[in-house]
Amino acid sequence: MIKKILKGLLLLLALVTAVVLINTFRFSKEIPHKQALPLTAINDSAVQHLSEAVQIKTVSYADSLPVDTASFLQFRKFLETAYPLVHQKLPRQIFNQFSYLFKWEGKNAALAPYVIMAHMDVVPVEAAALDKWTVAPFGGVIKDSTVWGRGTADDKGCVISILEAVEELLRQNYQPERTIYLSFGHDEEISGTRGASAIADWFRKQNIHPELVIDEGGEITVENFPELKRPIAVIGVGEKGYLSFQLTVEKTGGHSSMPDKETAMDILAKALVNLRSEQMPFRMSGPVEVLLNRVGPGMPFGERMALANQWLFKPILKKEFEKSHVTNALFHTTIVPTVFNSGVKDNVIPGKATVIVNSRNLPDDPQGDVIAFMKKQIHDDRVQIIPEKVNKDASKISSIDGAAFKKIEDICYQVMPDVVPVPYLLMGGTDSRHFDDIAKGVIRFAASIDAKGYHGIDERLPINDFKRMIFFYSLLIKESGTENNAKPIEVKKS
Repeated sequence: MIKKILKGLLLLLALVTAVVLINTFRFSKEIPHKQALPLTAINDSAVQHLSEAVQIKTVSYADSLPVDTASFLQFRKFLETAYPLVHQKLPRQIFNQFSYLFKWEGKNAALAPYVIMAHMDVVPVEAAALDKWTVAPFGGVIKDSTVWGRGTADDKGCVISILEAVEELLRQNYQPERTIYLSFGHDEEISGTRGASAIADWFRKQNIHPELVIDEGGEITVENFPELKRPIAVIGVGEKGYLSFQLTVEKTGGHSSMPDKETAMDILAKALVNLRSEQMPFRMSGPVEVLLNRVGPGMPFGERMALANQWLFKPILKKEFEKSHVTNALFHTTIVPTVFNSGVKDNVIPGKATVIVNSRNLPDDPQGDVIAFMKKQIHDDRVQIIPEKVNKDASKISSIDGAAFKKIEDICYQVMPDVVPVPYLLMGGTDSRHFDDIAKGVIRFAASIDAKGYHGIDERLPINDFKRMIFFYSLLIKESGTENNAKPIEVKKS
């Protein structure tokens, strides 16, 4: 009897091993190698324009705070001076004072237009971090073949790259095949309700349905998949939702010399510990699954085997993905406290404590499910959970078989040698989400490499990345009338 059981186990092991190896070898097709085009030269003034753009403090603080009209008017005047042909030849509409839409009429009115987007506002620089910056955050310093300062990566680098590409093509008297709209919002960092949202509403009223909308988002990375030893263009085909909640506890306070066993702050602190002790379920979204299927064949044998046999190795993959906060966020709806408020004086126990928690939710985790999870984790009815008005669930996902993704994929091959384009679910939010219901395809991508200092310290953009970004937008405009016919030469790996 024991011999039969052992023989059966050995047979099962042999069968599983055979299935694993067959799946692995089937998964081992070589990733195509394609030849990029040489980057074109840029005007000497382009870098100076980016530097000047950074020096204008177009900061968005919060929905409830007034806009610094002087800075945004200064930025408008700067754009008019730096890009005279754009302003002479392309009609401009102004939305809510500081957001702009330019129309570049195409030759073929039968083709649905493209919308090329970027935003002009930036996040504030934290006062406590000022001494940690290598350069003045709004100095626009040019050194080490890099432009430094707030907004270089997010998102003035894109604004200036787009305008440099368009200005140069206008200088050549170029006219695109299809109509191109340039959309520049002024409040993306505070949800874009007055900028991109208003522009998208105009498209709805005009019954215009763009073929492609492209905004900031994914980028080219050489750091996040080092085992592949090739650059990867992570092309955002969707984005996680943006949910914020105010957690509030009210309890009678008093003199600090006679504290109760629990205060409002104690209750809220315990709630946060409970909330952060577990994550929402591990999920693999469609874009991330395709991403892994595209890069997997180029991985070392062990990683390739695990990706080819997820039915068996999913627990191991999950553990590996969760080690990094970056990859962990691809597979989980995240919830994190960001603002804590309580108390007015050191000898007064506050009667109220509040905290803002921010969640970036996956497509399969709508707001109702996030709230249910928070209530279950906190397990204390004294903690009120109040959703913010700006909350939005995850965006629609643009098809990787659609014309929009295929177009950006084609151009990625041309601007970066040996690149592997993959779809991607963006973890942050962009202005492009306002176009989800009217555009045929919405893509989030910029041709920079591993952006540095994004929303943090020492934000910067290498000049070579800036050059590539200008080239990318120029190619996109020039090939806007083609049906993805920009087929790079495929080359064999030597």
